[in-house]
Amino acid sequence: NVEIQVLQKKDLNWFFTLNASHNVNRLVNMYNGIEKVMGNYIWREGYDTNTLYLIRWAGVDPRDGAPLWYDAHDNLTRTYSTENRVPWKTASPAVNGGVSTEITYKDFSFSSQMVYQLGGYAFSTFGRDVSSDGYLIMSQNQSINQLDRWQKPGDIASTPKLIWGTSTKSVMNSTRYVYNTTYLRLKNIALRYQVPDKFYKPLGISSCSVTFIADNLGFFTPYGKSNRNSYKQSVSGYPMETTYSLGVDLTF
Repeated sequence: NVEIQVLQKKDLNWFFTLNASHNVNRLVNMYNGIEKVMGNYIWREGYDTNTLYLIRWAGVDPRDGAPLWYDAHDNLTRTYSTENRVPWKTASPAVNGGVSTEITYKDFSFSSQMVYQLGGYAFSTFGRDVSSDGYLIMSQNQSINQLDRWQKPGDIASTPKLIWGTSTKSVMNSTRYVYNTTYLRLKNIALRYQVPDKFYKPLGISSCSVTFIADNLGFFTPYGKSNRNSYKQSVSGYPMETTYSLGVDLTF
């Protein structure tokens, strides 16, 4: 945790705070050495307890648009099988924390708070469910990523050939729907004005301030692409609500 007074003058002060945490975990011993699989995660000796356990997505075959995976021995395969799941990346971030700042000038004060995360990976069930690769394309909402689909031999696409009403198992759980969770979120800002006492002392009020607050103003990730869904849209499937409020604090 670092606290810095950036500026100090008669009427102007600026404070800055940064905090960061880094945690490392490793499973040392399991009872009788037996590993435990929990959905898309695995507990295995020698691994992080937040290790993803998935089939590795290898992309789309440019020859005919078929989905490809890697088997447990790193060979390309067109056959989806849970027997090819392997311990993969971890959901544990390398660093996470927050940044806050406060600036005061005479009767005004401004503060902001941001939170961040560096590293870590997450499987998005929502991202999977809105990418049916043709199977449910006529009945359910689809990700805009489906536009980047294979259409002719030689196409380098992120989505296999769309086949209406047919499942090629390309939307089964795999690393295709795993996102890097590095982000920066502007959690809130607040602008406060301390009203001069000449305006409220005659009313028997000892203190009065007005504060404008805005929450959830931005969520930034370094891996987003224009006109494509990334972790920002797939973290929960719905955007965070931005709220604005105005408050008056009176002390009698």
